Amino acid sequence: MNGNAWIIRPCGLLQRDGAMLWMRYHYNGQERYNLPGGNLEAGEEMGRGLAREFDEEMGLKVTVGALLGSIQTQAAGRDVLHLLFAVTANGEPRLNPAETKALELVWLNLEEATAYPLYPIIPAATLARLFQGQGIEGGHLGLLQQPWF
Repeated sequence: MNGNAWIIRPCGLLQRDGAMLWMRYHYNGQERYNLPGGNLEAGEEMGRGLAREFDEEMGLKVTVGALLGSIQTQAAGRDVLHLLFAVTANGEPRLNPAETKALELVWLNLEEATAYPLYPIIPAATLARLFQGQGIEGGHLGLLQQPWF
């Protein structure tokens, strides 16, 4: 690490009917699918920050459940720690373009998710565990090379 503060990014795994919710973005001519979530505000507790992101970006009230694990990546020379939480919700998410640059919300099954560029990057075997409601084996995947466009 270069001395810059870490970025802590809680993200939520919301599943329904065998699919997981992702946010589709388009950067420099490339698509990317992000787990819903975002950066914390100063002094914000992780669960509250994650619930705030779902509410702001999708108008969806969520209950933040168990921590399923963590993944470390890098962005713009800074380390990013993604904390993956199980979330549940009632209602349908609706994209709020005033709060996000995402193009749309998409439900992807495991086969679809393994075919797309994801943020954070998640290896196929780990993604399969998450789709089964299991946590990341060992709790933390370590530093993964996140492709950027």
